Amino acid sequence: MKTEVAIIGGGPAGLMLAIELGCRDIPCVLIEERSGPPTLPKANATSSRTMEHYRRRGFADQVRRLGLPPSHPQDVVYCTRLTGPELARFRIPSAEEAASGTAYGDYGEQAWPTPELPHRAQQMFIEPVLRAQAERHASAVLRFGLRAEAVRDTGCAVQIECREPGTGRTELLQAAYVVGCDGPRSLVRQAMGVVYAGHGRERRDFLGGQMMSIYFRAPGLYGLIGKPRAWQYWAVGPGQRGLLCAIDGVDRFVLIVQLPQGTQPADFHPQQALQAVVGRPFAHELIALTPWNAGYALVAERLRHGRMFIAGDAAHLFTPTGGMGYNTSVDDVVNLGWKLAAAIQGAAGPALLDSYEAERRPIAQRNTSFARSMADSIGCLPVTAAVEQEGPVGDGARHALGQALSEHVAREFNIPGLQLGLRYADSPVVARELAEPPPDEPNRYLPGGYPGTRAPHVATGPDRSLLDDFGRDFTLLAFSPDRPDGLEPWRQAAAQYGIRLDVVRSEDGQTRALYGADRVLIRPDHHIAWRGDGAAPPTEVMALALGHSTPPVGPG
Repeated sequence: MKTEVAIIGGGPAGLMLAIELGCRDIPCVLIEERSGPPTLPKANATSSRTMEHYRRRGFADQVRRLGLPPSHPQDVVYCTRLTGPELARFRIPSAEEAASGTAYGDYGEQAWPTPELPHRAQQMFIEPVLRAQAERHASAVLRFGLRAEAVRDTGCAVQIECREPGTGRTELLQAAYVVGCDGPRSLVRQAMGVVYAGHGRERRDFLGGQMMSIYFRAPGLYGLIGKPRAWQYWAVGPGQRGLLCAIDGVDRFVLIVQLPQGTQPADFHPQQALQAVVGRPFAHELIALTPWNAGYALVAERLRHGRMFIAGDAAHLFTPTGGMGYNTSVDDVVNLGWKLAAAIQGAAGPALLDSYEAERRPIAQRNTSFARSMADSIGCLPVTAAVEQEGPVGDGARHALGQALSEHVAREFNIPGLQLGLRYADSPVVARELAEPPPDEPNRYLPGGYPGTRAPHVATGPDRSLLDDFGRDFTLLAFSPDRPDGLEPWRQAAAQYGIRLDVVRSEDGQTRALYGADRVLIRPDHHIAWRGDGAAPPTEVMALALGHSTPPVGPG
């Protein structure tokens, strides 16, 4: 069997890459050993940026309906034990409030200029939506129940040896490129001869070492906790620490605890851990136990070798604080998908495919560093027995701990800069400017038109964003009031490379001031490739954005 792109791994990264290629009619084959989506809790936080990507492809509303009931708060709460005193709470809008823009909780309305606030829903709910979207495209072939066993780059193609685990039947798949979205033990990364670099197996009081996820059903747990509902409940006491996540807002939950050093999963007693974290016995039905390890902040030393690429967990491994692992994975393949399409269609210059590693590896380092810092912040937080004492001593200890937790939770969850402020610095396919770039701060986002940044959102009507007007591929945002035929050279420059270019005209002065130029070239992933005035040669700008020339220095 032959195709243009082989995708190994059918999680969110692999499925989103199939969608990005499929919507451009690029033949691809996705190989996944599993026959269906995960049945156990995994990632549970979809970032604002990922929701924008889902919006670009027309299914953000489907994802927004998943997970907790529409009116269920997505708050984060900290207690000594879950039935004990509430120490801190960070208010996060429900799905209903986020979709309607009627409430922003502790986010702050001005801090998150986006049409899509973050959302909480389990990966096991989201993957079926991604799979259905990928299956809509005739050029995307999904082969679930097929295992990739060997990968070889021959120089002119990639060969993948596959096997059906049930029957033992073998297949040989040949592709122009292969992308490994195949997790921490990536077959593709091994074939590339690439290893992770960074921090591994760091020890902490929590989120550093052998972890256990307890998936269970407990219809009466909300009533027992006795607090306004939330998405996450943290037990931060002197005994067993734990993190409880609501799965469906009805009766399903997952509790994450850390095993004492030297304890093996076989020695673990889930009932004891549940009672210790909640604070008293309660009726529950155990569904599953899943052991895993925390304490990682790893990024692969290379993301490309010849015709082989890696994305997602194959390229970076997170400790889950900040919830950026799955989201960084989706952002990887949105970046890579249009570039592979351009290469296959003959539009890409030599620098375009190289720009994937140049752009995404620094972002992976940035995001894993943030996750590590938040794991240190909560996992190494000192807690004394005084927080569970009665009287003034206990009151004082709980007040001090609550203040520390309030500061921590705002740093971990109010992160518009981390999710929306990413910039592709020093990219070979992004224009450079003499002016200073915007600051890259996790808790603060300053929208603007600096090259390499995400194109900023502007509301253009009820439930409508300027981002919705951008085309599938490149978009030229034009502000100066010249004749329509004055934009024809841009269309001709794009046509020279066989590239689709949409033109969006605007006479809004505030939007023009935000973007900072009369002409702005927006890439397919909604990052800004270039901005300038009407005198810039369109052919040179398109050559830059497609990797045919070195970036010129722009105004500033």
